[in-house]
Amino acid sequence: MTGTVMVGAKTKTESIHSKLPAITASQRVRAKQAKASAAAVQLNATNVYTLSDFDTLSNKWQANQEMMLYQGYSDANEYVKVGIVRVGIDGTVVIPYATKVAGVDGGRLKLCYNGNPAMTLSQTNNGKMIWAGAVKAGTYALYLETACENANTPVVAAFGAAVISSQNNRTFGGNNVIASASTGAATYQQFKVSKRGVAAIAVYKENAAGNVSSVIYSVQKLSGKTWKTVATGLAGVAKNNYVVTTGLAAGTYRVVANAASGEILYFINANQKASDSYGTSKKKAKEIKRKKSKKQVFLSNESTSKTHWYKIKVKKTGMTYIDITGLGNKSKISVTVTGAARLKNKTISKGFRIYGKAKKGTYYIKIKKGSKGTSGYQVKYTK
Repeated sequence: MTGTVMVGAKTKTESIHSKLPAITASQRVRAKQAKASAAAVQLNATNVYTLSDFDTLSNKWQANQEMMLYQGYSDANEYVKVGIVRVGIDGTVVIPYATKVAGVDGGRLKLCYNGNPAMTLSQTNNGKMIWAGAVKAGTYALYLETACENANTPVVAAFGAAVISSQNNRTFGGNNVIASASTGAATYQQFKVSKRGVAAIAVYKENAAGNVSSVIYSVQKLSGKTWKTVATGLAGVAKNNYVVTTGLAAGTYRVVANAASGEILYFINANQKASDSYGTSKKKAKEIKRKKSKKQVFLSNESTSKTHWYKIKVKKTGMTYIDITGLGNKSKISVTVTGAARLKNKTISKGFRIYGKAKKGTYYIKIKKGSKGTSGYQVKYTK
């Protein structure tokens, strides 16, 4: 999705070249008779807080909207100022552009402090897009990167501008995918868990080249007025859309992630699998009816000695199947079944099956957390 956003913007900047208006000889004459330089055009950078904002903006760029056009002529040895960009929020500024200088495509622009072409902001520039990180709200200017030696050199430029917010402590969830510009320091974005269960979170980053990659991050829970870490070293992989699952109790959480200054972090609360009741001891084991299941989770900060108890009641002797499957990332749990008969086990998709000819009676299922990475499981009395 983010690839589409950036590719869309880049595709638009490439197509701008063919749409730049030609400057006629009569226009050149009129320009020589009048003032050589034209006033820079002004543009308010579009504020971007979510991925949806960026998608919408990219589509506007592709439809030749939200683009400003400058047409003018240089003075001798002038760094022509083609645009003034007003940035309303702190963040990463992205400017797609195209130029034609003396009838030749491809002149490079640079983002500077307004009024001083020598004071260039730190930025990545591939000749089609400027990507400047950790930009403070304010007024900036776009200049030609190279001065025009001759007076009355025709200059045409088209550009757009967006600023991706670096604001922390926003809440992501549902369809709200937060886009957050890194300043180089830790980025904090929040999400909520309404009921104990398996939280599925995706966090990844994108750089100026449009490359998307994983991020190592931690999860903290709000306890009173203090944030306490409940999971560390989390990182998704591309083949799973960067989704990581972890067991969490109800509450308010935040993701703490780091990226290089200017890179864009995306935060997604993909979904949450709620959990059913469980027993804390054999005596309090919760019954699972035939062909029914229970979903449960071991919290990320719980001890590996934590156990959950269930039971099934076999009403007559016959083949019995109990299936245990995972609800998230690979993790370890140990399962013990006790009763009137000894049962076997075998591997099945995403888990294993306990089976065998069971005599009539009650069978107890003990599930023990086996690793810190355990997130969730489902136990089903299949047959």
